[in-house]
Amino acid sequence: LIAEREAMKSSELMLEIGGILRNFKFSFRGTGYDEKLVREVEGLEASGSIFICTLCDATRLEASQNLVFHSITRSHTENLQRYETWRANPYHESADELRDRVKGVSAKPFIETLPSIDALHCDIGNAAEFYKIFQLEIGEVYKNPNATKEERKKWSTILDKHLRKKMNLKPIMRMNGNFARKLMTKETVEAVCELLHSEERKVALKELMDLYLNMKPVWRSSCPAKECPELLCQYSYHSQRFAELLSTKFKFRYEGKITNYFHKTLAHVPEIIERDGSIGAWASEGNESGNKLFRRFRKMNARQSKV
Repeated sequence: LIAEREAMKSSELMLEIGGILRNFKFSFRGTGYDEKLVREVEGLEASGSIFICTLCDATRLEASQNLVFHSITRSHTENLQRYETWRANPYHESADELRDRVKGVSAKPFIETLPSIDALHCDIGNAAEFYKIFQLEIGEVYKNPNATKEERKKWSTILDKHLRKKMNLKPIMRMNGNFARKLMTKETVEAVCELLHSEERKVALKELMDLYLNMKPVWRSSCPAKECPELLCQYSYHSQRFAELLSTKFKFRYEGKITNYFHKTLAHVPEIIERDGSIGAWASEGNESGNKLFRRFRKMNARQSKV
């Protein structure tokens, strides 16, 4: 498949349309690549790596200290070159020095992906983080960072019960797209604020959600320049204010660390929009919708032993 695709890239299709001979070239764009799959096919370390991003060379610490100002620097060609460096170690460096040189490349890349973000998995990753923030706010971790495992489990139970009562959101084992869409609303944050005692924390949490909801349409729209031009223009301001809140009001969680999708959301969305015109147009809901069918086929069509 990969060899055929490469051959088609370098070939042309000639068609006569309306009496005029026209040339067409093939361009392939893979969609639905979540973080795990991109790292696998591009030869990068797993998502827990200190090299936080599949788009740039930032480490987790660098990304937490500079939340917004990063550029897309990774490419498939460079990953291949770095793999050869990793394999040959031409400078006879130690394992740590070599790892730093190749920026987290540890296997041979075998499928070229366009450095981008998948809108659906961005939603899911960010919603999972907000869900965690809600729990930590209920437990007032900003005052008591050394809570026990039992206490944290209790906060989770309180949040689940409240969301079920107020928002009709049933608890789930793992974040999914539908739950993420329902969770990331002003109504949800209003409901969560009912469980908080501090007015200052309520204001901070509402502002954080408000900023997020102003940024989200930019990577969700099929054509943000037409559908939400004002929000596109304001994206840099919103992302910088969001980053400022994380590093001040929510410092207890984001001092020296940041999640992979928060980093991509804050640092790389404007550059991708400028290059491609859209992120949401290639979102992976269509790909994901087949998963339920595939599970059913595996279950119903597998060989079943007769007892």
